[in-house]
Amino acid sequence: MAVALSTRELASSEGRELWAETLDMTFCEMDVDWPRLHSSFDADITARPVGEMALSLVRADPHTVVRTPDMIASDPVDALLLCLVTKGAATITQQRRTSTLDSGAFGFVDSQRPFIVSGVTEFEQVVLRVPRDLFASRVGVSIDNAVGLRIDAGSGVGRVASSMLVDLAVHDDDLGAGAVAAVASALLDVVSAAVDHRMPQRSLTDRVHADDLRTVQQSMLRHIGDPDHTIADVATELGMSVRYIHKLFSAAGTTPRTWLYGKRFERARSLLSDTDQSVHEIAERLGFRDVSHFSRSFRRTVGVSPRSFRNAGVIAPTCP
Repeated sequence: MAVALSTRELASSEGRELWAETLDMTFCEMDVDWPRLHSSFDADITARPVGEMALSLVRADPHTVVRTPDMIASDPVDALLLCLVTKGAATITQQRRTSTLDSGAFGFVDSQRPFIVSGVTEFEQVVLRVPRDLFASRVGVSIDNAVGLRIDAGSGVGRVASSMLVDLAVHDDDLGAGAVAAVASALLDVVSAAVDHRMPQRSLTDRVHADDLRTVQQSMLRHIGDPDHTIADVATELGMSVRYIHKLFSAAGTTPRTWLYGKRFERARSLLSDTDQSVHEIAERLGFRDVSHFSRSFRRTVGVSPRSFRNAGVIAPTCP
């Protein structure tokens, strides 16, 4: 759902309370701490869905958010938060790593682990909320190794990723659903490339595993329309064991089934937006045995039915 809030015209206590509630609703359950409790607190946030993700633009006075183990238990959101600071400075802390973000630099925190994000000064930031499975299938390293790290925006793929994020956050263009799906996919590909580039040189074993994972995924995509094509069939085709294939996906933070369903619904959104194929034809093309199963799964994942998605011709709401 779209979110917009400004505390600038509110009394200090009311503004702080609404700010904390809005952060919980937009990202995940967190505690908020203000260094100047009795002074005014000015902050603004806008948030909107981008495919299965949510993109926010935040401007705020210094404050800190903390996610604890108890909050993870009570609000088990399984998402990554990409924090990109365009003005001022903020720090992210997770997995015993602390990084300062400024000048377009960005980094991740994982909602499934305790973290701290602190605005050191008045700051502006872009926050991208990404379902774990959506990102883990693209990046060639373990998410645990990437959280809490700074990715510079001064040059290379980090600059490209930062520019894309800021441009998408600042310009609220009226994109159709098909265009949004394409942009979201391209954005994640560039961000994942920036993360891979930031990580230390991987061992030969890690590189082999990453190559094998891509090979398995390509095989699965070739047979995406065959509901009877199993992981055992993929293993036989590629000369791998089923257990090894499951280990490859587990290391990436997902499962073969979850990854494949994500790709099916990614294609479904594009087909619904950009073709005249019926819902039944799209379901069959993407390997669903019946249209009812496809429609139920699509609604559960995207938040609206396939027909509503097609008829609306706009961005679908992001599921919590």
